[in-house]
Amino acid sequence: MKILAAAVVSTALSYGQAPAPAPNSAPDPVKITPGIPAVKSPAEAPSQAAITPPPPVSPDTVVAEVNGKKYTASELDNLIGLLPAQYQKVVRAQPQMLGQIFLMQRLSQEAEKAGLDQKQPYKEQLEMSRMQLLSTAELTDVNNSLQISEQDQQKYYQSNPDKFKEVKVKAIYVAYNPTPGKVAPDGKKMLTEPEAKTKIEDLAKQIQGGADFSKLARENSDDQASAAKDGDFGVIKTDSAYPKPIATAAFALKQGEVSGPIKQPNGFYLIRSEEVSEQPYNQAVSQINQAVRQAKFQEWLKGLQAQYNVKIENPAYFTPRAPAQLEQVH
Repeated sequence: MKILAAAVVSTALSYGQAPAPAPNSAPDPVKITPGIPAVKSPAEAPSQAAITPPPPVSPDTVVAEVNGKKYTASELDNLIGLLPAQYQKVVRAQPQMLGQIFLMQRLSQEAEKAGLDQKQPYKEQLEMSRMQLLSTAELTDVNNSLQISEQDQQKYYQSNPDKFKEVKVKAIYVAYNPTPGKVAPDGKKMLTEPEAKTKIEDLAKQIQGGADFSKLARENSDDQASAAKDGDFGVIKTDSAYPKPIATAAFALKQGEVSGPIKQPNGFYLIRSEEVSEQPYNQAVSQINQAVRQAKFQEWLKGLQAQYNVKIENPAYFTPRAPAQLEQVH
């Protein structure tokens, strides 16, 4: 029912109205701009205005009428609950789409009366859908039922120190103009990529010669937020959302070391490792639990899959063949 419901709702979205954005759609790709780290942490993100929740509706309150029949909140909750979570949100945001669900319900009832669920190819398709749904349910149930002990978590934490490494860094960012003719927001001419590369390489040489990294960051970095703090760029963790080249460079540095120029779409970075440490266990419990659970689940699944290795006894059976309707033509 859920699979069919999803199909009908998906079809309904494409007829007669502009589709609503999918509630779980992927976010726009992260873009790096001067003065802004790749991704801000939730604590740094601007808070949203509180949304006043709607007044509660009792389960026996009539909330809609369809084809002359009145439906209570409880009845519609049961009906909408048949849909996958992302479609439930769409239907509640666009209640007129309930008509499509009732239409689907009517059509499926008529199909069963006509015995279509026992005819080819519908019988086989229903069985495959059922098998897929139940197998996914079993996988989910097994994963959620795995017992993860404190000892398991402690062992994983101690055996994988690199996964909990943290590096506090300072950075110098030199922006360049990826689009010819573009000017900076303040109206100043931006450096070209070759000019920015020359500048960052010169700064790197100055640092190698003993120049003060903090002073150079304050005077030269185009990342205004970190420049105002002598280049302080925050802490990079293994699960941080910083671009991979920056994170990789940071984790390769020992305390006090400076990276070479790191090219990004809009500029070059130099980063210096200020402090290398390990994320405390109590701050990483959730990450550890998830990793241990995933490892145990994969071990269980691998053992199960090993029972179903296929040994071909007669290769002729698997040779390409013409579709059934063509085989009957002489």
